[in-house]
Amino acid sequence: MMGLRSFDLIPPQAATVARESSSVLTLVSMAALGLSVNMRTDFASGGRVLLAGLLSMLALAFMSAIGLMILHAN
Repeated sequence: MMGLRSFDLIPPQAATVARESSSVLTLVSMAALGLSVNMRTDFASGGRVLLAGLLSMLALAFMSAIGLMILHAN
């Protein structure tokens, strides 16, 4: 897809539809992933697993904040 788009082989209307569809499908997949989480199992798995999850969420938040600062600096 990237190659086709780079050489303008995809019409602009199709690219717009693909971009919007991609956003919607990403949202749906993230919701499905969140709905599949069983909190009882997570808490029963122990502190190390919860700590790893917490650290990954903090790292994601930190990287997102850095990205936003870079985008808004320009």
